Amino acid sequence: MCIGIKFDDIKVCDGIIIDGHHRYISSLLASYTIGQVSSNKTSATVPCEWTTVEFVDEEWDTEAKIAEINRQDAEYNGVELEILIEMTNNS
Repeated sequence: MCIGIKFDDIKVCDGIIIDGHHRYISSLLASYTIGQVSSNKTSATVPCEWTTVEFVDEEWDTEAKIAEINRQDAEYNGVELEILIEMTNNS
């Protein structure tokens, strides 16, 4: 976000983030205003107070999943994958 990479808007319903929790936290850390779009709650929607959230320094995605997400981000941003990786490694 700090280096100009675009991200999808987060989905919100009645002040509750439905999709985009990681993007929301990242936007706060980067002092970046991320867009919001209306969404609907589902039966899986469980409100949570942000004061109870704990950060852990653990990677949950596999290397293959990270590679796929990087590929999708490069395509979404209209840049070559290698350039995107260089941009994020240098930030």
